[in-house]
Amino acid sequence: MDDKYRALLAAIEKGSISGAAEELGYTPSGVSKMMAALESELGLTLLRRGKNGVQPTAECCRMLPAIRNIVFYSDLCEQTAAEIRGLHTGCVTIGTSYNAYNQWISDVVASFSRKYPGIEIRMLHRNSTELSEIILDHRADIGIVSRRDYSGLDWIPIREDPMVAWVPDGSPFVEKGYVPAEAFSKEPYIQPYPDEDTDSARYFRHHRIKADVKYTVEDIYGARCLVRAGIGITLMNRLTGDDPGSGVTVLPVRPEENVEIGVIMPKAEELSPAARRLVEFVREKVGEMDESVREDENA
Repeated sequence: MDDKYRALLAAIEKGSISGAAEELGYTPSGVSKMMAALESELGLTLLRRGKNGVQPTAECCRMLPAIRNIVFYSDLCEQTAAEIRGLHTGCVTIGTSYNAYNQWISDVVASFSRKYPGIEIRMLHRNSTELSEIILDHRADIGIVSRRDYSGLDWIPIREDPMVAWVPDGSPFVEKGYVPAEAFSKEPYIQPYPDEDTDSARYFRHHRIKADVKYTVEDIYGARCLVRAGIGITLMNRLTGDDPGSGVTVLPVRPEENVEIGVIMPKAEELSPAARRLVEFVREKVGEMDESVREDENA
């Protein structure tokens, strides 16, 4: 039955039956038959089918945590059996919220893969809140994020990173030397990643600031271009964009606020054998992690 659940999760992730079939190595008709059989077994309609693909029904959304657990523990059982037989197999997903750590992660993955060639590695990039929730749902195994208060996850601290403002080079704030928090409610604000629980959004909530949002962008590059054009200011972690290039000045904010950046993962008893090996590997390398990032920053 777990193959049907895998197919369901793949269909939801890809947004289509054909996408799930390609992901899992089935034919589209094979996946459709599995979905029909699963819906019949559960007595529920799980997918809404339309011209643009498929979406989970409300009933399916209520089932998703249990379905993900079924797939996770099925994989855990298979990997544990392989480990008993002396094999190192499985799939591990590692994510980050910070491009500054991409090279470090890539180096870790390369070293890990040389030692455990039978373990597949998947990499993804999400914001800290989303990545933390993905790990809680067993959709990823380990991530580099700014800290979120989720019980059930372990934490390896790396560094504290200050919140900073980006302003145009000619801004009066450059001479002032900092940006007061209340300025974000008065100056045109460029909001990266609208509607997401970013560290900037959390800063505003903490200090009861309602930013005067005039522009929204879906990436840091877009925010950089708008600031450089002189039409607004923005707020982010220093690590996210410590060097925006010419035309943009990075300034501290007041009140100052640091965010904790570290590695999150499930508790040891919730780790698959493959993920446990990667976590052990990361724990050994984490002391080198921040040093390598500092070297990149100072290069």
